[in-house]
Amino acid sequence: MASSDGRNPNPQSNLRQQNLTELDVTKLSALSPEVISRQATINIGTIGHVAHGKSTVVKAISGVQTVRFKNELERNITIKLERLSDTIVKLYHERAAEREEAMFFEKLQRSQKRHFTPEIDDLPPAKKKKGNKQEKDEFIIESILDYKLESGKELFFVKWKGYSHDDNTWEPIDNLDNCPLILSAFVAAQEVKHCTELEKLKQEISFDCLLSEENLLKRLRDVEDIDISAIKQTLILKLLFMLSLDESEEDCVSDLVQETRDAYQLYVTARKRCRQLKDLKNWEDHLNQVDTSKKLIVENKYDFAGPPENFEYINQSIPGFGVVIPDEPPIGCECTACDCRSKSCCGMQAGLYAYTKKKQLRVAPGTPIYECNKACKCSAECSNRVVQGGRNIKLCIFRTSNGCGWGVRTEQKIKQGQFICQYVGEVITFEEAEKRGREYDANGLTYLFDLDFNSVENPYTIDAAQLGNVSHFINHSCEPNLGVWAVWADCLDPNLPMLALFSTCDVEAGEEIRFDYLQKASEPEDGETASRSSSSEVRSASGQEPVIPGDSETAAVEVTSSPSKTRFEAHQSNRTHRNLTECKCGAVNCYANAKIYKCDNPKCPRPASFISGSSGKDDNFPCLRPACSGRFQLVRHVSFVDCPGHDILMATMLNGAAVMDAALLLIAGNESCPQPQTSEHLAAIEIMKLKHILILQNKIDLVKEGQAKEQHEQIVKFVQGTVAEGAPIIPISAQLKYNIEVLCEYITKKIPVPLRDFTSPPRMIVIRSFDVNKPGCEVDDLRGGVAGGSILQGVLTVGMEIEVRPGLVSKDADGKLTCRPIFSRIVSLFAEQNELQYAVPGGLIGVGTKIEPTLCRADRLVGQVLGAVGALPGIFVKLEVSYYLLKRLLGVRTEGDKKAAKVQKLTRNEILLVNIGSLSTGGRVIATKADLAKITLTNPVCTEIGEKVALSRRVENHWRLIGWGQIQGGETIEPTKN
Repeated sequence: MASSDGRNPNPQSNLRQQNLTELDVTKLSALSPEVISRQATINIGTIGHVAHGKSTVVKAISGVQTVRFKNELERNITIKLERLSDTIVKLYHERAAEREEAMFFEKLQRSQKRHFTPEIDDLPPAKKKKGNKQEKDEFIIESILDYKLESGKELFFVKWKGYSHDDNTWEPIDNLDNCPLILSAFVAAQEVKHCTELEKLKQEISFDCLLSEENLLKRLRDVEDIDISAIKQTLILKLLFMLSLDESEEDCVSDLVQETRDAYQLYVTARKRCRQLKDLKNWEDHLNQVDTSKKLIVENKYDFAGPPENFEYINQSIPGFGVVIPDEPPIGCECTACDCRSKSCCGMQAGLYAYTKKKQLRVAPGTPIYECNKACKCSAECSNRVVQGGRNIKLCIFRTSNGCGWGVRTEQKIKQGQFICQYVGEVITFEEAEKRGREYDANGLTYLFDLDFNSVENPYTIDAAQLGNVSHFINHSCEPNLGVWAVWADCLDPNLPMLALFSTCDVEAGEEIRFDYLQKASEPEDGETASRSSSSEVRSASGQEPVIPGDSETAAVEVTSSPSKTRFEAHQSNRTHRNLTECKCGAVNCYANAKIYKCDNPKCPRPASFISGSSGKDDNFPCLRPACSGRFQLVRHVSFVDCPGHDILMATMLNGAAVMDAALLLIAGNESCPQPQTSEHLAAIEIMKLKHILILQNKIDLVKEGQAKEQHEQIVKFVQGTVAEGAPIIPISAQLKYNIEVLCEYITKKIPVPLRDFTSPPRMIVIRSFDVNKPGCEVDDLRGGVAGGSILQGVLTVGMEIEVRPGLVSKDADGKLTCRPIFSRIVSLFAEQNELQYAVPGGLIGVGTKIEPTLCRADRLVGQVLGAVGALPGIFVKLEVSYYLLKRLLGVRTEGDKKAAKVQKLTRNEILLVNIGSLSTGGRVIATKADLAKITLTNPVCTEIGEKVALSRRVENHWRLIGWGQIQGGETIEPTKN
């Protein structure tokens, strides 16, 4: 950590040194070598759907290596049947497999049929049963001797029982209905006789990707009630007729080939589906043998995916190498009937009893849960033994229809606060997690869950990639109906909690269950973190009283620091916090810096003359082209802010607008344009008034050239008349790092360095804040809290005296809000891993302070403004804004009802969610006229006239962006001077 006197005890020799004694802010610029060597000075928002590859683009530019072999794209993925030496042996093996599959398929179809008993009144009148007497003119077939195709009709040469061969006749297949066994025996014999020819013929008719996965999927519904034996017989007959064709039947060839191809495709689909269902049924049986709680169902109606490979189902987390999970608790409670009135019960150690009498959760996200354990006197029926009791919900692991792979849905109604299951896997060390994380990132996997509730260093991680339970298959959602809580029972190691999934709302039977992969067990959910008091007040104002309390309730029972703490208090007061390299906007790794270089040799050809690297890379180095004698010189240092792509998080995205200078709009090259979310993202860019835009046509390696050109035209047409009209459209493959050099060139040439104010008093909006102290550290070793954010103006320096507004908010004896600013001193500055002596506007900065750590814990300073003492704006409690409303809601599906999507005018006493800078707070409209409104804020905000605000309204149980505006005035309060 940097010292306060300006010396740097641990300098990074590969970067330009900063010296406070030589600092002259009037001579600084955003491209000063000593500035861009260590700090980003341009903020670029990456805007787009999460599936369009935003994080991969950032990785590609910032220098993080991804593993992908190019020759994988060049492989021929068509399955070719190798010729076997003994085709007859193969045929009989296939027949045995077909019989087994047909029996399974028939049994499955019978079990899926719904049996019901009709009412007697609904039954048709009984009919007299006809006798089964053979008519005099009816003949019996003895055998089938031959076959032919004549005038397009399929004919069989039949030997009649009791008649000589002279009486044999050619009969159509319709006349063979009463002798299925004779027909099947004939077909089987002909199949053996012509085995080699039939195999060749199958290959010949498989042109135009007849048996490709895509084409087989189109026939999936056609095989639901099919008889595999019947379609196999039809296929063989069609092939035999093709073999018997002569020149006189040329007119029938086209129709016969098409019918044969259709039968072949249907047959292959049916067998593939049957094998898949058999594998899934066996897997389902295995799951229910391992997991003996409520039944698990496995279902796939959308593709041919079978049980996941290299995955083992387990019920409890198992320790990895170097990890020990103790399960003998040293202490327990003496209660015989545990409840909220028993102060000594384990369940009361967090300050609030976690469960209701019905064993439903009643504490806020981020609250630790302590269940009774082996050492307790209570029985297994104790109301404080919920997670230990295991899953009590019937679930279905099903294949999703939207390309999200496997998902999980409930087969019964779930009440809010009900326990669903644990998130289990292999518990590994931090070092092993880092190693596996790099491998998983390269393959797009997200199964690592940090056990970071009690330690800032994340000593352990749960890896559910190859070992796990039903939670392995639960999908991510920005609108989750499940939440994650840390639970302790038999294992009381503070660093080894169980991760329990509870429902956060009522869930109907048949509804998919999801949780937010980005939610930490140690942190409240996004909407609650943004504004502690606003969350509860806004909900109560709308008439909704949630069972699970908001963060404001948790704060009321939080245990304060004391010299001696119980093991439970240590948990409560040492919640961990995410690394600063995760931005407040909510996406994983959404904050990353990158340096962009240009070769100083004018003869070095573009775009190879541009390259990018990580924030800690050298400022110059030799050109990588063997024939070039130039050196790469640092020309830009940019910071990427990855904004959430979901429409519901649009207002949250606008929080990052205060620090964005340009935007990269991502569009997936393998999808049509525009997608609904792309329209929303373009609307966000217009709201943020970003003028410098680059459009990235990503995943270009997954489409053909013609498709790429066609989509390029769609994009050009889509952005006409918008703020993005005329923006460069760059085709790239972030996964293969294709055209990244071109992107670097465009960032350098098309996105100018914005004019920065270095001379005004410094001011920074706080986007993150956290406590870096480890649990149990000595008082003398305690360090102050850290605030992360973006500097709007001025220069922050190590050793500077600072003020944080509004600071500590409370109410006086008369119930009026009072604000007491926080005063402190800067002891360190960081940009990613680069240590700074001074920081300028642009990029995201970590500010180490002398502030009491508990005041910074869990993002408590988010929404505040940090800057020079006495130079910060006023503190507003009421705002007068000029606003503009959207014409329609973004992301709301109305199915033709245009009025439902129309944004209604603001009304008096209406409750809104107001976003100002990095603060999200509740607000009540007290007056409105034309495009002007007066809003009383739930939380005071440090801002100034001219600042932008975003307005959201409660629609369909979610806060939806309805418009934005600009502060014209308002009512301020004076901070207390003590």
